[in-house]
Amino acid sequence: MIYQDYQGLGKYQCYLRQGQTKRRRRKGVNSRQGQIPGRIGIEYRPEIADQKIEIGHWESDTMIGANHNGVLVTHVDKASKFMLVGLAKNKTVKEINRVTIQLFSEVKKKHRKTMTFDNGKEFSGHQKLAEKLELSCYFANPYHSWERGLNEHSNGLVRQFFPKGTNFKIVKPEQVKTAVDLINDRPRKSLDYRTPSEVFYAHPSGTDALQI
Repeated sequence: MIYQDYQGLGKYQCYLRQGQTKRRRRKGVNSRQGQIPGRIGIEYRPEIADQKIEIGHWESDTMIGANHNGVLVTHVDKASKFMLVGLAKNKTVKEINRVTIQLFSEVKKKHRKTMTFDNGKEFSGHQKLAEKLELSCYFANPYHSWERGLNEHSNGLVRQFFPKGTNFKIVKPEQVKTAVDLINDRPRKSLDYRTPSEVFYAHPSGTDALQI
């Protein structure tokens, strides 16, 4: 009505706060999905990943430094809450893949089953990751952050060490490792007061150990 001269009463856009002459097109839920080739939705991820009884199902994300200065790549195992975090120079697909492959280089194949991302373009290289790490990649629905709730929470734990406004380009890898080790060695009530490291490393199969 505002933009269409409703019943000859004149256009009202001049009274809008920003005075837009045309209505902005709202971005729908599916508006970003086509930007990632080969995207497979989270609805196709094995149900066992949500049960959190099997190690090897990861949620992944990036944390951006102040003024886009540096990036942290974060991965957290859904069952054990064990984190892998690495510094990246930027958010390019090539750099995110490089850091991710390096982080998982010492993770046993049996602990690499699935990886779930948000819909950021930096994860457009998921097919190469799937091939290199021998796992399956999935994407949460746009604007459904709760589908990766553990990753969001874990990033919050990392922010206790590196608050918003941190310039990750001056953060040293040793500082990141120290912070992540403290997080992984912290007892969790949800793990029956065991640490993520204990659950992740002490029980290779994952399933028997996680029946609390």
